[in-house]
Amino acid sequence: MDFLDLLAQSLGVAMGMTAIVLVVFLVGSVFYVRFKVKGGVFCHLLAANKQLGGYLLKPQGFAVEIGAGDKAGMYIIHPSKQFWSFWPPGFPRIIQEPVPTYLYSEGNAEPIDPFDRKALISPESLRRISDDSMLKQTWKDVKEGMGIKGKPVNLKLLAAIAIGIIAAIALYAYFVGF
Repeated sequence: MDFLDLLAQSLGVAMGMTAIVLVVFLVGSVFYVRFKVKGGVFCHLLAANKQLGGYLLKPQGFAVEIGAGDKAGMYIIHPSKQFWSFWPPGFPRIIQEPVPTYLYSEGNAEPIDPFDRKALISPESLRRISDDSMLKQTWKDVKEGMGIKGKPVNLKLLAAIAIGIIAAIALYAYFVGF
């Protein structure tokens, strides 16, 4: 047996062992994730410092407990406010499992419904409002609605007149002897 045959044989054995370890790890990960997710819910908690934490928890009746000890809080599980996400985040999709998910704000036991948020302004209307031509047209409509006609007041002209009047009063006071 020469050197190249020995090298090929050892590389084959090493690659075979690596493939076996990868398959065992992949299959083990899938079973571990399925076991961990079974009967659990994934809770996102928005903390007071604006950080979002994720917790995979087992429900206790119609509530979950997030935290431990004195810092623990009970949060309500409301089926109409649940959505589905994949756990664990960041893993390949073939390993992840879908899990019921809730979004909470710290200090509020009621879950937030991310799909039924009544916003005062939509992204489309914000884009329209921030458009210069739309803004000019809005001001024009407001002026016409209020009955204002003519050109707007020139602020530079008003400032120059005010400075002139103040200068005239100061000159008069100087000559009169205040």
